[in-house]
Amino acid sequence: MGNVTVRLGDIHELPLPDDSADRARTDRVLQHVADPARALGEARRVLRPGGRLVMGEPDWGTLTVDHPDGGLSRAYTRYVTDEAVRNARIGSRLARLAVDAGFAVPTVVPVTPVFRDVRAADRILGLERTARRAADAGYFTEEAVRRWLDHLVHGPFLATVTLFIVVTEV
Repeated sequence: MGNVTVRLGDIHELPLPDDSADRARTDRVLQHVADPARALGEARRVLRPGGRLVMGEPDWGTLTVDHPDGGLSRAYTRYVTDEAVRNARIGSRLARLAVDAGFAVPTVVPVTPVFRDVRAADRILGLERTARRAADAGYFTEEAVRRWLDHLVHGPFLATVTLFIVVTEV
């Protein structure tokens, strides 16, 4: 593995010279950064001609949690996109942002996992924790959170969110 170097740095100011890297990858990072466009510009700056950046980011606006009261699930998703995740819609915007940063985008692959087990979904999606935060923020009443979570645990369960894999080239 002598040809791989790992460095700690700020994604907005990569500690690498121009045209010095062959490959770069992000995995659910850009949804949290202050300036995704700047981060993509930095990736473009450090990649050599022929270089490739592969990114995987969710679009939390696609989050679907089935519930008999669809308004409660829409309130949950609205909280996630409005307040819980900084760049909640980044997945569907990645290809455009990459082109704006000077990349070619030959491939975009949507991946939509389907969760049928509420416990597995809660570990990944943080359903209970996030629902309680949504109530604290006024998106739900406490009673509505209780009803929503009770159905998720005891009723048939289904949730999905789309992750976009975007392959770019310099």
